[in-house]
Amino acid sequence: MKSKILSLILAFFVCPLAWAGSPVDSIAGKKTVFLGDSITQAGTYVGFTSYYLQRLNPGKDFDIYSLGLSSETLSGLSENGHAGGRFPRPCLFERFDRLVGKVKPEVVFACYGINCGIYKSLDGERFAAFKTGVKRLIKDCKAAGVEQIFIVTPPIYDATTKEGEFNYDSVMTAYAAWEMTIKEEGVQVIDLHSAMRKARDARTTVFSRDRVHPGKEGHLLMATSILKGLGLEVPPEDLGAIQKDPLFNQIDRLRSYRSKQWMKHIGYNREKLVKPQPLGETESEVAKKQVEIDTLRRKK
Repeated sequence: MKSKILSLILAFFVCPLAWAGSPVDSIAGKKTVFLGDSITQAGTYVGFTSYYLQRLNPGKDFDIYSLGLSSETLSGLSENGHAGGRFPRPCLFERFDRLVGKVKPEVVFACYGINCGIYKSLDGERFAAFKTGVKRLIKDCKAAGVEQIFIVTPPIYDATTKEGEFNYDSVMTAYAAWEMTIKEEGVQVIDLHSAMRKARDARTTVFSRDRVHPGKEGHLLMATSILKGLGLEVPPEDLGAIQKDPLFNQIDRLRSYRSKQWMKHIGYNREKLVKPQPLGETESEVAKKQVEIDTLRRKK
């Protein structure tokens, strides 16, 4: 009897996930929204994330909405002359209430920061604006009934500078380090920035030709880093092989289709005002496409 009690105690402390459930279990079957800027609007890392979640967990269902908006910030800041002076950077909170009101997410992933420092040196006011935005995101998500929030630290600014020259990635490093100090119930921070920095330092070629927007290799690294944060180890695989997999292509097409329809349904204000539009048959089409995906992934 004593040995059984001791075994249970050891299991509790050594393997707490066996008691609490894994992070993957916490999102399975729940409406999951990915928020962010142009990197998230491009959505490739969201597609890779969804692909591995579904492929490696064939008995579970995942309900993912990719709803990033290009140029968007949490800080509410914008540099003078942004986009050639055509429009200031949008801020998430212009559309946030409509988004959570329409989608009603249970889980939110948020990856911001690269635009929030508006590509200038580390500054107390800009840093404070970013911190305020992250804290407001968490508060507003909880007020909207979101059960689990994943804060994803910003990707790297992929520039190589000489010693003594300013590198904007130092700002992203500071933003990521602060986010890693967040300790709050219902919030988990996934340190993408450190993983991406380590991977970049180990190679000679860039992830991002324009220093900001990763190519597909970078998006795959983002996805595997997020999945690792969820306790899901992804086997090393060739990017080309993944892209040829019919399962990936179906999942990514569904991600893209749903994203475009829901972005118009929610509405946003960027270069122009996009007023909320009817959703129409979007979700019935999504359901049909998901049946095809489920049939394919459960045969694997």
